[in-house]
Amino acid sequence: MKKIFLFIFLIAFIKTSAQDDKNFPSLNKDEIPGAVIISEKYFDGSALWGHIDGGADLYLEYGFDKLLFQEIEWNKIKFRVEFYRMKDNAAAFGIFSVSHFKCQIKDTITKYTCITPYQVQAALGNYYISIANENGTRAARDLGIELFKHILAKHDVNFYEMPEAFTKHNLVKYSDKLKFFRGILGLQNGMPLWSDFFEQFSDYEITLLPIETSDGYVNYALVKFANEKDRIRFMRTIGVSETKTKNRYLNFSNGIYYIVKIINDKEIYFYETVFNESELKKIFVE
Repeated sequence: MKKIFLFIFLIAFIKTSAQDDKNFPSLNKDEIPGAVIISEKYFDGSALWGHIDGGADLYLEYGFDKLLFQEIEWNKIKFRVEFYRMKDNAAAFGIFSVSHFKCQIKDTITKYTCITPYQVQAALGNYYISIANENGTRAARDLGIELFKHILAKHDVNFYEMPEAFTKHNLVKYSDKLKFFRGILGLQNGMPLWSDFFEQFSDYEITLLPIETSDGYVNYALVKFANEKDRIRFMRTIGVSETKTKNRYLNFSNGIYYIVKIINDKEIYFYETVFNESELKKIFVE
């Protein structure tokens, strides 16, 4: 009886896994004339180390579910196509936000996209997608864009929505700089100068908008801590003391202002800037 039950369980598991794999917006050679799928592999959990040795922890920190990896040859150009399925849209956007640099084309084909000669990257719902080529030529880049368009056409996307505070007034023009972190590895990749501020904490989220002008900079963040105790400890770390009469606090050290505005017990807006508060208002148009 136990053997029969085990057999039924295995069949159900295999069937569920197969159906689960079909949810990936994978590329099909029949959709791309002349393309050859050289290989196709799935990785989940700790198996991710077998694919990106040394880099898996970053994905696991954000909330990794499963990876589909396809090797494709098209017009004699080889592509590595990776579909990282994350636990939610914020996790996929977070990986995208700390992975893209020096985009030639961005946010034109779809909302969160970065295109360089060697790579197309995007956050599509809860998927972080990377299409990399070996050539770096204009032709390779354009074919990579075509592959991405095939993916986009078969994926019904609910995009990551940035917090409302970052969509107001004059901030929209900086939105392509937005970053999202869920731990120290994300910070080390996307904002290493803040690593010391947060190394003693865990289970936090940071939405960061770095703003640079000809006169200076402001790093503006929404920070969500695990509990009130961590929020208070962070404020002490940056030299800000809380009182019962205010919800906005400031510390000035070595030419830098550290400003905290408390939202609730666990959440704050945090500003690190060379601007004083009157100068900040001109940037934020509050």
